[in-house]
Amino acid sequence: MIRILELESSKGWGGQEKRTVRLVNALDKSAFEVFYAVQPDSKLLRNADTIDATMLPVPMRQSYDLKAVARLIGIIRKHRIDILSTHSGKDAWLGALAGMITGTPVVRTRHLSTPVKSVLSYNLSDRVVTVSRQVYDYLESRGVRRDKLRLIYTGIDTQKFRPDKRMDLHETFQIPKEHLIVGIVAVLRNAKRHVDLLQAIRPLENVSLLIVGSGPQEHNIRRTIEELGLGDRVVMAGHREDIDRILPSLDIFVLPSNMEALGTAVLEASACGVPVVGSRVGGIPECVLDAQTGYLFEKENPRDLEAKLRLLTENPALRVEMGRNARQMVEERFSVEKMTRDTEALYRELADA
Repeated sequence: MIRILELESSKGWGGQEKRTVRLVNALDKSAFEVFYAVQPDSKLLRNADTIDATMLPVPMRQSYDLKAVARLIGIIRKHRIDILSTHSGKDAWLGALAGMITGTPVVRTRHLSTPVKSVLSYNLSDRVVTVSRQVYDYLESRGVRRDKLRLIYTGIDTQKFRPDKRMDLHETFQIPKEHLIVGIVAVLRNAKRHVDLLQAIRPLENVSLLIVGSGPQEHNIRRTIEELGLGDRVVMAGHREDIDRILPSLDIFVLPSNMEALGTAVLEASACGVPVVGSRVGGIPECVLDAQTGYLFEKENPRDLEAKLRLLTENPALRVEMGRNARQMVEERFSVEKMTRDTEALYRELADA
């Protein structure tokens, strides 16, 4: 039995945390036992009943929190932990220190494409997992040793996200029946570039936009909708728990980010058999096969985005073909099963070293 201690200092419940939970739940429990050290006031702890691991509240106040390090050392020794797995800047340092003191191998996963201030915590880890080739190449260019790097794509639950789980979006959101529905599911923050999508949608006839998500840019997005005169063609749906039913019901999915490590929402839409239009940034080109599963456009270029959307809105047969290709791509390259197999192989490699 290989015993894993996951560390997560983030208190949120975003793509990073959800990826880790999918992996933890999918690991072969006849071969792996998982312990999960999280912040006492985190959403992970509040969602403990959905996580197949022993949850351990550990305050992690700062990167050099000696009380947290001592607590982690105690957990490692008590539960005979074989591998530490870290995810955020704070827990990466705490895990690296606890790993060095106890002689426990450390796996550091980099989920983001944002700039890295220092690579020291990465090189102190035994392995560094990246969620996309773009993140892999970036870390290597910053000085992370290549022999430590491993690419393991984020896995999508292809049973949850599938083409046949549709709902009537026209009726639910009072969208005209003759309109195609373009959708985006993303936190309402500036980096997601909702404003570019609004500008691209404006010239398209018989097309409505469904915006799912909440966040700090909600006021600015609503103001832009009003300024562009799109009030009758854009639905702000807010936070939704039925994303797995909304996505397969879209005609086209768009992610116009100017920064993205991979684009989990892109993969979820693709798993639902929906063609995707995504910006040519970060890891998005790795999960949108241009002219096969959708189209890529130049970031922050609403005209290019509009042109790519026209190719799909005016060709229903192409939407069907690309949606079919998208589902096949996810099954082959981005399934939870593949992510789990690759991670289990990495854990066994370290445990046997």
